[in-house]
Amino acid sequence: MKLGHLGRRAAGCRVLVFAAVVLCAAAGCAERRKDLGAVREAYAEGKYEEALSLCERSIRKGTADGGIYYYSGMSLLAMEKDAEAVARFREALRSDSALSDDIAGALLAKARESLDQGTIPRATLLARAAVGIDRAAPAGALGYLVAFSYFEERNWPEAALWYEGAIAAYPDAEAVEAGLFNLAASRAAMGDSTAAIEALEKLLGRFPRGGLADRAVWTLTSLLYGRARSEFERGDYDSALRTAERVAAASPDDTMTRKAMFLIGESYERMGEFGKAYDQYEAIAKEDRGAPGGIAERARAKMRGLRDAGLR
Repeated sequence: MKLGHLGRRAAGCRVLVFAAVVLCAAAGCAERRKDLGAVREAYAEGKYEEALSLCERSIRKGTADGGIYYYSGMSLLAMEKDAEAVARFREALRSDSALSDDIAGALLAKARESLDQGTIPRATLLARAAVGIDRAAPAGALGYLVAFSYFEERNWPEAALWYEGAIAAYPDAEAVEAGLFNLAASRAAMGDSTAAIEALEKLLGRFPRGGLADRAVWTLTSLLYGRARSEFERGDYDSALRTAERVAAASPDDTMTRKAMFLIGESYERMGEFGKAYDQYEAIAKEDRGAPGGIAERARAKMRGLRDAGLR
């Protein structure tokens, strides 16, 4: 047989194989369309168990695509099998990433419905799943729930980020007072005392008699005392004095108040205002109630030192 004939025969075989592949692919596509159509019809009629059963059959046959996994997740969601629904949605995304908007939207819609019904745990789970799938999903006021879920996990950066977004977008929400307090706690845990102080000042400005006001004042004065110590240690005595005065005036804790007064006295000393320093130490000594830390004794020692140096 001539080589030309062999080449034509091989080419003919390749054409037949290609045609067979195309026909099989077309048949597969037709079967997937048929399966998806049946699933959509059952889902639209509210027959969620039937839709899910059809999805499972398609998955077992190996003909499932992103659409099948999507409707499987939607059916499970309608049946309140949320963890299974989220798992199926993730499988849908592996097949078709373009479904992220639809999936996140469906999860947020159910989350809002659950929130309206007072089912907070479910609303939180679904909202968190939605933003996990699409971080840009419009969570709206559900952002407070997302933030709190991160806060409970001690994931401070994510908690702070979501609280800041929710507070900025929904400053009049019922959750804003707790949101500001938890934002402050998150920022403080991250070492950002400036942002924590700002959040607490905003909270007290808006809710001076709110349910968290006492805790906010205590936390704020503690943070301010830390700031005053830092200012003192870097030699900014004027700033340390002003900050410590805020603590002494506002702190509900006697020990914290005396510590702030002592720092005021030290700041006056460094600034050369020895008379004012002596007065502060004397006030601490007079108010001694056996407070821990020996603050009164330290104040008396400071007074003796100033007198011995002829500065009083």
